[in-house]
Amino acid sequence: MWLDGFDNLDGDEGGAEGGTEQQSEAARAKAAKSLAGIKRIQKDEGKAKRDNDHLHECLREIITSRKYDAIIPHIFPLFDSGTPSHIVIGAFSLVHQKASDIIRDHYMKEWEVQTHREFRFPAYSTTIEFDDETIDPTIRKRINEWIEDIFAIISYDPSVVMTERFLYILTTKEKKNTSILLAKILIFFLGSLNLHISEEKAMLYTEFILKEVERKLKELKLEKI
Repeated sequence: MWLDGFDNLDGDEGGAEGGTEQQSEAARAKAAKSLAGIKRIQKDEGKAKRDNDHLHECLREIITSRKYDAIIPHIFPLFDSGTPSHIVIGAFSLVHQKASDIIRDHYMKEWEVQTHREFRFPAYSTTIEFDDETIDPTIRKRINEWIEDIFAIISYDPSVVMTERFLYILTTKEKKNTSILLAKILIFFLGSLNLHISEEKAMLYTEFILKEVERKLKELKLEKI
C-alpha cells in the first residue's frame, strides 16, 4: 500500500509523548523518502500511459486496414506476455506511417528530431531474392532507420517498470514472439517492394536487432522506484 511508509512515524516535533528531536528528524526524512517514492511511481505510470495512448492511436489504423492482415495475428502474443506498448510502435515504424511519425514527434530529444520519414519506395518489376550485399542503398537506409527508430523509442524517457519487464522477456521463451513480429514486418516491407526474404533469414536479422536492443536497455540509467 502507498501509505505503508508512514506506519512507524514517531510523534511530531518534540512530541507530546516525549519524542526526541532526532526521532522527529528521522520521521520527517522517512516521510520525505516515502513521498518521493510515490512521485517516482506516478511518473513511471504516466510514461506507461503515454506509450499505451500512442499505441492505441497506431492500432486504430492498423487493425481496420486489410493491408496488414498478415501481420496483425502476431501482435496479440506480445500483449499476452506483457510486452511494453512502445516496443510494438517501434516494430511497426518500418511499414506504418503513423508509428514512424509518433516516434519523430514524441520519442526524440529536440536535437535529434527529424522530418517525417518518406514511405514511397519503387518496387522491383519482378520478384527477386533479397541480398544484403547488393540491396538498393535507399532500401538499406530505410531498414537502418527502422532500427534507429526502435533504439530511439526504447531510450527516450523510459518507464522503469516497462524497461525491466522487457529485459525479463528477452531472457525467456516469450522473446520469440517479438522476434516473429519483427521478422513478419521485415518480410512484409520487402515483399511490398517485390523482394523475397525467407523467414529464417528474417529471423536472423531480428535476433540481431533484439540483442542490440537488450544491450542498449542495460546501458540505460534508470531512476529506481
